Amino acid sequence: MSKAIKIGFIATILVYLLGVTYTYYSNQKFSQQFERFDIDKNGTIDDYENSIQAELYLSQMAKRKTTNQGIIILIPVSILIGFICFAMAILFNKMKTIDDNEINYQ
Repeated sequence: MSKAIKIGFIATILVYLLGVTYTYYSNQKFSQQFERFDIDKNGTIDDYENSIQAELYLSQMAKRKTTNQGIIILIPVSILIGFICFAMAILFNKMKTIDDNEINYQ
């Protein structure tokens, strides 16, 4: 049972860290693309900087989750995946125990 808890905990931490890392680097890449459209580097895309690509970028930017939201959203997701790994570890252990002790193949 303690081995299953360790597996579930490690899976939870691993999924959470990988998700936060992906979100962070995705947002970094997205902000680098923003700098390409922001010609005067004032942090906004003004009327004279506006183009079709910039408008598409701004509409996509409104839909994106930030790193701060990703940190919160990933908590229940990682706990769910950790619980699934925990349950699978218990089930595999029970299958091994049944196979070793209770089934007579004679």
